[in-house]
Amino acid sequence: MGAQPKGISGSRAAAVLGLSEYQSPFSVWQRLCEERRPGFNASRGYLLPEDPENASIRFGLAFEDAIATLVERKTGLVISDREREYAEDFNTCHVDGIFSDNAMYEAKTTTLFSFWEGWGEAGTDRVPQSYQIQAQNNMRLCKAPFTRLFVLCWPIRPDEWEAAGILPADIDTMDWATVLDQMGLLKEYRIEASPVLQGLIFDRLTHFWHTYVLPEREPEIDRYKDLQRAFPEPVGTIVVTEQEERWLVERKMITEEIGASGRLGKRKEELKVLTLKSICARLKQDAVIDNESTEKVVFRNAKGDKLGSYDGKTFR
Repeated sequence: MGAQPKGISGSRAAAVLGLSEYQSPFSVWQRLCEERRPGFNASRGYLLPEDPENASIRFGLAFEDAIATLVERKTGLVISDREREYAEDFNTCHVDGIFSDNAMYEAKTTTLFSFWEGWGEAGTDRVPQSYQIQAQNNMRLCKAPFTRLFVLCWPIRPDEWEAAGILPADIDTMDWATVLDQMGLLKEYRIEASPVLQGLIFDRLTHFWHTYVLPEREPEIDRYKDLQRAFPEPVGTIVVTEQEERWLVERKMITEEIGASGRLGKRKEELKVLTLKSICARLKQDAVIDNESTEKVVFRNAKGDKLGSYDGKTFR
């Protein structure tokens, strides 16, 4: 949570290492070069990445103070230096706070199902890799011995709340956070500072800064969305190489195979029929475990992971 500092911050560090699902090395490089020289991307013909904006971010920001207050009550410790910035040359961070015992405070929010998929047992350091990198980067800068990371889990996706007309500005976030905590949805993790890991991370960041950012040298692009921003208005006709021709032909064959008339397309349709026939039969036997979803049937595995849904028209 919090504002994005200039330079390579903890969240950007994870992206530079290729461990972020939200940012890529190329998108971080674009933003860094733009911060150092406004107009950089326009001069290269690049499109800047759009700033993320969604219900999860809006709810996360709205709950920042409530989570911090709740954590202080639970731990008996005071959190100071909220949103304080630390910097060492190009390496920066904003910490969510510092506890009165000098541990770093970090707060996250996520959906319950994302939590089940990406987080380990509470009390351990089994957090998503990007958060581990962020914590180590930030602890190196603020000299914290360890991090207490708290994550508040949403039982329902924030976009579903907003679709129902429930907006962050209209609710008492402290009451909501307290109830969610009482439901066991506020989890605590502990991440010990690792000087060895911190050194390795800083070495990679230093290499990225001096190899790509300072000389404004484009890093390798390996994501489709990055290519769309790097070449927003391609024009002209070219004769492809033999390798490019093989890639294009293979892509066409795969597209045709996945299509409705292809072998994989037919198998996909067959699997839909098999699944729905079996599930409809079980529904007639009253196999419903809850009434959480009133407009569709939701499929989950034994761990609670959502595998799909059917609303009478569309199988997803």
